[in-house]
Amino acid sequence: MWLLELLAQAVLFLAAISLVFIPLEYFWRADTAETGRIPWLRRGWLNDLLFYFGQILVFNSVTLLALGFLFQQIETSSFLPATIMQLPLPLKIVLVILLSDFLIYWGHRAQHRFGILWRFHRVHHTALHVDYIAAYREHPLDNIYTRGLETLPAVLLGLDLNTIAGFVTFRGLWALFIHSNVNIRLGFLEVLLGSPHLHHWHHDLSRRGLVNYANLSPLMDILFRTYYNPPERPHSYGIPEPVRQAWFWQMLDPLIPNASEDSATRSKK
Repeated sequence: MWLLELLAQAVLFLAAISLVFIPLEYFWRADTAETGRIPWLRRGWLNDLLFYFGQILVFNSVTLLALGFLFQQIETSSFLPATIMQLPLPLKIVLVILLSDFLIYWGHRAQHRFGILWRFHRVHHTALHVDYIAAYREHPLDNIYTRGLETLPAVLLGLDLNTIAGFVTFRGLWALFIHSNVNIRLGFLEVLLGSPHLHHWHHDLSRRGLVNYANLSPLMDILFRTYYNPPERPHSYGIPEPVRQAWFWQMLDPLIPNASEDSATRSKK
């Protein structure tokens, strides 16, 4: 019964985000090479739906269980000084945003630098068309890694689970926005907030994912000199090496070591 309830919630959430993003991608679409005026009819969309339901029904549950266990351990331990733990909630939230942005930035760079991490992260970069539903194209182990970096500061600073859940939900919705196939520019705010334009350049085939690692704010990209914001849009997405696009193989292939593929897109910096 609980599985049916979870499935119903997943369908309702998919309907809700689709009601928002499909009109946006229809009227303010950025890339029409494959889709014309029907943004949900493109290669790989059904594949990404399988990733969506897998993430909502299975992978998120595993991550939440791990997070709950970690939360219980930290509740009975003292990792940080009492003065930090007793900070007002608004200040804690600011610290959580800054620290999680820092961890996500360097964790994301590591995913593109080290073979063992890239093996799983490259699944996300196999998308040949980037839109809101492609945001869910993640291997479950890659998802757990990212969610761990995202929530670690909040857990360490002692935020309650409801606040953490709200924080994760907000970041998740922002991820849908920056992946969406919309021609919406934020102007001068693009030095403070992530945008579809910035993140689509991260998925650009010619850039090989080595720019615009940040999610919520590009400040870390600016600080560490990986910020890239040209006026034009990317022309193509994906990764240079051949990959099997079927969902089954994208789940299985990262578990099969292949040194040549692991090092294919790693940064030389």
